[in-house]
Amino acid sequence: MSVITVLNGGTQTTVQDAGRPGHRHLGIPRSGAADRLSFAIANHLVGNVWDAPALECALGGLHLRFEKDTTIALSGAQMWAQINGMNIDLNRAVGVEAGDILTLSYARAGCRSYIAVAGGIAATEFLGSVSTYLPAALGGIEGRALKAGDELDLAGDPSGPINAIPKGYIPFLSGHAVLRAGAGPEFDLLSACSRRYLFTTPFIATSATDRMGSRLRGDRIVTEADFAMTSSPLLPGTLQCPPDGQPILALADAHCTGGYARGLHVIQADQWLLGQIAPGMQISFRRCFAAEAPDILRTRNAMWGALIPDFSF
Repeated sequence: MSVITVLNGGTQTTVQDAGRPGHRHLGIPRSGAADRLSFAIANHLVGNVWDAPALECALGGLHLRFEKDTTIALSGAQMWAQINGMNIDLNRAVGVEAGDILTLSYARAGCRSYIAVAGGIAATEFLGSVSTYLPAALGGIEGRALKAGDELDLAGDPSGPINAIPKGYIPFLSGHAVLRAGAGPEFDLLSACSRRYLFTTPFIATSATDRMGSRLRGDRIVTEADFAMTSSPLLPGTLQCPPDGQPILALADAHCTGGYARGLHVIQADQWLLGQIAPGMQISFRRCFAAEAPDILRTRNAMWGALIPDFSF
């Protein structure tokens, strides 16, 4: 018997783990949890290793029925979560019994909620990862988002004790994401006004936002003159500046190469927040110089690694 039956897959729910690094030269993005921090928190709460497969629910609407007693935890976007109509807390381990139904409302802040189950979710592995990469239908459950009638099993037995996250550690999400970013390879080719706008005026994530990227609306970001370049490496966190002046922020499933000017790149320590960008969210970039980013990353990794074994951004 399966452990979970999907009653409603919500807007988009997929199985994700920490991703499949090392294959971008083959055109295969890392993928994995778009918000690695919330994903790691959910797994830690139920006693899993931080990178155990879990469910990533974008924007909400997910309904699950549990067929066996187990322990779950939710972290990430602010969604009303209920078991049999009774509210449950986010960022806390919760016991469920056979027949219980979990429902998630639509996100009030952030975009993606992570649902971890003690033992992890079993799914199809590809190149060492079960992460779902939707454009190529790889990993997960038949390489697609969950739908009503899907049955999910556990990948293994619970691997550790139930844990708690100190209140001061729980990430804060709102309708305004402030991302620290450094100059991209073509930053100096942008117009003087554009370079200033990037760090002084906010942008809005448009409806053209998914796991691949988010097209932003705001002041036009353009190069000094007509500019063309051959396709060059592209990474999650890169801000591309196409000729129409409306930048595109690359996210977890971003293309491996791109032909637009790369104006900024979000520092690694802040890239977890990229996974919480929802349509309508306000985005601001704060200048971070190259010498600062490694120290910020070391500090964040030390803080969270002391709480969640082996975790790093």
